[in-house]
Amino acid sequence: MQTKFGRMFPFLKRGKVGENILLTGIPRSGTTLACRLLCNFGQTVALNEPLDRQLFGNPRVAQQNIKKQGQIFRTSLLCDGTALARTQAGKLTDNAYSPDTTQRERIVARSAIAFNKPLERDFTLVMKHCAEFTLLLPALAAEFSVYALIRNPLAILASWASVNVPVSRGQVAKSARLNPAFHAALSRQGDDLLQRQLFILSWYFGQYNDFSPNRLLRYEDLVQDPAGVLAPLAQGELSEPFATLQSKNTSALYDKAQLHSRGEALLRSSGHYWRYYSREVVGELLQQMTKDA
Repeated sequence: MQTKFGRMFPFLKRGKVGENILLTGIPRSGTTLACRLLCNFGQTVALNEPLDRQLFGNPRVAQQNIKKQGQIFRTSLLCDGTALARTQAGKLTDNAYSPDTTQRERIVARSAIAFNKPLERDFTLVMKHCAEFTLLLPALAAEFSVYALIRNPLAILASWASVNVPVSRGQVAKSARLNPAFHAALSRQGDDLLQRQLFILSWYFGQYNDFSPNRLLRYEDLVQDPAGVLAPLAQGELSEPFATLQSKNTSALYDKAQLHSRGEALLRSSGHYWRYYSREVVGELLQQMTKDA
């Protein structure tokens, strides 16, 4: 019977099991783009926010569910080539929000998505969540290979202002359940939105301070050399060369009227982001973003 099932379902045979990698990062740092690009590698599947919110009840349960769901996704991908992820009408996308300059609506929803490529049993599975996985560090990093994506802090602040996400309102999703100490510290920041956002931004960067350099991916490097930056996470040959990517750090979707005051406040602030980006680099970006304002 085992031999029969082995012939019917080759992925049930004994042998090397592929790695489940977790990808996290600061919201609006390019993690959705990274997931789409990773899927271009032949033996890599990257799932954008595949886990339902009910699976993050508390830190212990969440960690158990992340591990359990990883195995469920591996089985479904090997069996019929499908898994759950946030997609745009069942298709991969590189941005969760529309490019409409008047109202950037969320265009993704969690649904089944088919990956039409033959996978070996040891394929690499990447699962991405920003807030949830970062809130659960460093416990997750002790059990999984975790990578984080970061981006120029001024570009992140500008992007937060252009969409409707929890950080746009000075909040971090599920923080009360998954990291009560951080949630309490954030509550003490008062009602000033920019102050809260700078606190959140510093906290995100600070969560990655213990990461080795090869586990930190920069958005600016990703758009310049996607194959090179993603190689540590990916397995298999590229299905086709990557098209040239353009940095969105100076996007026309960002509100230039707000940028100068936000940028100046950022440059005056202290935070963990200065460990990764210098004030000179942020100041140069501020000049580029506001030169026609």
